[in-house]
Amino acid sequence: MPELHVIAAGSLLDFAIEQVGVPVGRVEFMYVYPLSYIEYLAASGNSRLIQHLLEQDPSKELDTFYHDLLLKELGHYLALGGMPEVLKSWEKEQKILLGTQIQSTIIATYCQDFTKYARTKQIKYVQLVFDAVPKQLSQKFKYSEIEGDYRKRELAPALDLLTTAGIFHKVYFSPGNGIPLGYGVNPLDYKVLFIGVGITQRMLDANLSRWFIKPLEEFINKGQLVEAFIGLELMVYASRHDKKNCYYWHRQERTSQAEVDYLIQIDEAIVPIEVKSGKGAKMKSMKTFLESHPQSKYGIKFSTNNFAKFEEFHSYPLYAVARLLVDHDEELKEAIESLLE
Repeated sequence: MPELHVIAAGSLLDFAIEQVGVPVGRVEFMYVYPLSYIEYLAASGNSRLIQHLLEQDPSKELDTFYHDLLLKELGHYLALGGMPEVLKSWEKEQKILLGTQIQSTIIATYCQDFTKYARTKQIKYVQLVFDAVPKQLSQKFKYSEIEGDYRKRELAPALDLLTTAGIFHKVYFSPGNGIPLGYGVNPLDYKVLFIGVGITQRMLDANLSRWFIKPLEEFINKGQLVEAFIGLELMVYASRHDKKNCYYWHRQERTSQAEVDYLIQIDEAIVPIEVKSGKGAKMKSMKTFLESHPQSKYGIKFSTNNFAKFEEFHSYPLYAVARLLVDHDEELKEAIESLLE
C-alpha cells in the first residue's frame, strides 16, 4: 500500500531499525526532544515574552522588567524541565510536589525500559551508568568515577545503549580548527548530557522549590546544571531532521587549564560559548581560545546579565539561546513564530 503513510515514534525505534533496516529514500526522520524554554513560555501563556525576546536588539539591554521576568520563568523551567506531563500538571495544579512525583515516575519508566534494549547481563551496567551521569554533569565523563570494581569494556556499551535510546547525549571534544566541527573530534573525550534538566535534578534529589522562592540565588549555586541547560537548548533548536552533535573545547596541555563549554557554527564561523551561572565577569578560557584560533572573531557568554557587546565578547542572558540562533536559521524563526499564532 504505497499510498499509506505510517508514523512511528519512540525511544526504541533506533534499536528496531538496527534489526530490520529501512527502505532507502522512503522514510523521513525527525528528532523530538522535551519542550524547549521557548516552547515552555508558549505553553504557559507567555507568548508576549517570546515576542519581546525575538524583537530584542542583542547589542542593547532588554527592559529590566522583562529581563527579570524571563529569568524568573527560566528558574521555573529549570525546576520543572521540558517533559510535557510535568508542565501540564504544573499549569493545572501549581504544585511542585506533584511535578516531582511525575518526574520520579518517568525515571522509573526509563529503568523499566532497560530490559527492552539491553541484554539481561547488561542491565546492571546500564543502571550504573544511568545513575552516574547526573553526578558527572558538565564534566568530562570518566568511567573510573563509577563506584565499584567495574571495567570500561563493561560500562561503555551501556552508555552507548542509553545514547542510542536518546536518554543521553554526548558533547565531544573538538579542536575547533575548522568547519565542520566534527573534524578532528576525539571519540574518547566527551561530556554527557541527560535528556532534561528537571529529570536531572530529580535524580540528584535537589530541592526544586528553591527555584520558585529565590531563583537568582539558585542560578549561582547550579553552575553545572545551567551549563547543561544551554547544551540542551542548542540541540533542541537545531534542525529537526538532523541528530545534533554538540562540541566543547579544552586546552590539551595538562599543565595549563582552559575550557570552553561549547563550540557552535554560525554561518561559516566557529563561535566559542562560555556559560556562567551568575554574572560571570572572568572570561580567561574564552580569551585563550580566541587567541589560539584567530579565525574565530568573537565569543558568546551566557549569564544572568542582560544583553551587551564588548569588542569580541557578546553577552546574552541565559534565556536567550533561541535569540542567538534565530537570525541565522529561517526554519527556527518560522517555528517559533508559529507558536505565537
